[in-house]
Amino acid sequence: MAPSLLVLWTIASMDNRREPAKVVIVTFLFGAAGALLISFLQIPIPGILLLSNAPVIQTYLHATLEVAAPEEAVKLIVLVFFCSRYIAYDHPMEGVVYGAAVGLGFAAYENLFYLANNTEHWFQIALARGLFTVPVHGALAVIIGIYVAKARAAQARHRSLGYRITNYFTGWAIAVILHGIFDFPLLLQQRLRLDQSGLAVLMIAIGIVAAGLASVVAARIIYRARLAQAVSSNSFMTRHRFQNHPWRRTSLVVIALFLVALPILGWARTLLERAT
Repeated sequence: MAPSLLVLWTIASMDNRREPAKVVIVTFLFGAAGALLISFLQIPIPGILLLSNAPVIQTYLHATLEVAAPEEAVKLIVLVFFCSRYIAYDHPMEGVVYGAAVGLGFAAYENLFYLANNTEHWFQIALARGLFTVPVHGALAVIIGIYVAKARAAQARHRSLGYRITNYFTGWAIAVILHGIFDFPLLLQQRLRLDQSGLAVLMIAIGIVAAGLASVVAARIIYRARLAQAVSSNSFMTRHRFQNHPWRRTSLVVIALFLVALPILGWARTLLERAT
């Protein structure tokens, strides 16, 4: 959980308008609850089953439509139906902070789920998910959050319902496409049973590309949102705020959590092995 919490803390600290801590925390927890719900609700799309003779296409459609689409829909639902009750989305950073909160909460639960179910390779999984999956979930949810903020701002200007729905769908669709690209290689490896060396190279390459692409898209959307809207002097793009972030303290916390987490995970693994 440390990577998710640290990324959220960093993003939230860049906002000069401090968001209500309770709402941010509850949004984080709703993201985790959404991941728990998705793990039980797996609804297959019948048409994909007909593509068994084309495993690559079938796997990509599965990753995009059956995995990524519902996961990103959960994040969108939290941002639209929960966060909108407590915040106005009157400046871009609100979409960034709350989008990051729901996405990182989702990633935190997934991390715990995969570690609990793969105790033999827990270190590799923790490292890979901490470096790639957590930033990807955060970036994708930030993309959705920006479009939700744009739609809510349009509502305040009495724009049409169709315009707002278009913004919701656009943010969700971008996140789904990027998420599908990220999940596709792992699902394909599981289906085709690729060798371990091939898996390592494939996952590293696709993980870096997908994580980088999601981050670039998120950064570009935030930049364009700033140009399109009047940004107050205390917005998230204010340079001094970024420079004044306690980076040294963050680094020390990261190192401390890493040193504490390794023996705890090793001890937990030993207990699990004895129990089984």
